[in-house]
Amino acid sequence: KKSEHRRLQAIQGVTRIIKAIWPRADVKMYGSHVTKLCLPSSDMDFVISLPAVQKKAPAGAAGDLEGRNAIIETNQKLLSRKLKGESWLDQRSIKVIERTAVPVIKVSTKDTRSRAIQLDLSFDAKEHHGLEALTMIQHILDELPVIRPIVLVLKQFLLDRGLLIAYTGGMSSYCLFLMVARYCQEQSSSWLDCGS
Repeated sequence: KKSEHRRLQAIQGVTRIIKAIWPRADVKMYGSHVTKLCLPSSDMDFVISLPAVQKKAPAGAAGDLEGRNAIIETNQKLLSRKLKGESWLDQRSIKVIERTAVPVIKVSTKDTRSRAIQLDLSFDAKEHHGLEALTMIQHILDELPVIRPIVLVLKQFLLDRGLLIAYTGGMSSYCLFLMVARYCQEQSSSWLDCGS
């Protein structure tokens, strides 16, 4: 119950910060917490959808902040700067990882190491398929419920060996799910009838 309360506070805190910067933003969760394929130490994944903005016509002449003097700040850097002002987050944990298919901000809450909640914040883009994957994962889990315990055991096995972090050379949870799902789909129907 306490961990669920801490997670709810993290969700509310993240949403509050994002809405303070972009009031019309849509903040959604995806990943293992939504699909219930999470370990106690699993991070919470958020995707931020910003509303489309109409851009003004290009300027006729360069201004002071254009060209080589322009201040270029990505949404990730703007958000990470705002996160640094939050007392409930561990400032040392804030990492902006931009050189990936989907840039992400990694941050954790302030707490003991075992109780801190890891948060991954990303922005919706054409390369981001986290929300789309939720529907597929839920459909496969409904079809083959035996996948859940297999994935959870393998996630813990990989985590214990430091192999469950994709951007450091390990395997993503999503990749693990797809591998297990494909393996289970290939088995005979009698193999999947565990418990009857």
